[in-house]
Amino acid sequence: MIFGIGTDILQLQRVEQTYGRFGERFVRHLLMPEEKAQLVLTSRPVRFLAMRFAAKEAIVKAMSASCTGFAHGVWIRDVGVVQNAWGRPEVVYSPRGESVRRALGIGDGHVTLSDEAGLVVAVAVLMKVT
Repeated sequence: MIFGIGTDILQLQRVEQTYGRFGERFVRHLLMPEEKAQLVLTSRPVRFLAMRFAAKEAIVKAMSASCTGFAHGVWIRDVGVVQNAWGRPEVVYSPRGESVRRALGIGDGHVTLSDEAGLVVAVAVLMKVT
């Protein structure tokens, strides 16, 4: 059974401008350690950052019944997305994010990411614990 669905769309240019202005400070604020490890392997860091930002927004919206965004004490670095060995994006949580996830009764998480014409789209589906 589905706990929540969240979506986010953003302009790649906004992330490019923010990354250009704040650089590593933006990366430290946005990414979990597992995501940082994958960032250094990519040839398109702005695209990577934009997709992670959109994914985090979508995941947190799915965690919130009212879809108002960051709630329940979750911060942007408490949820994330890493690619598994096959390239599939997987939802990951920090210890605080994991605690909130369990308290809310959230089980598996699924996310899909896409980009086209300067836009990045993320859709997250979180399942209830069964």
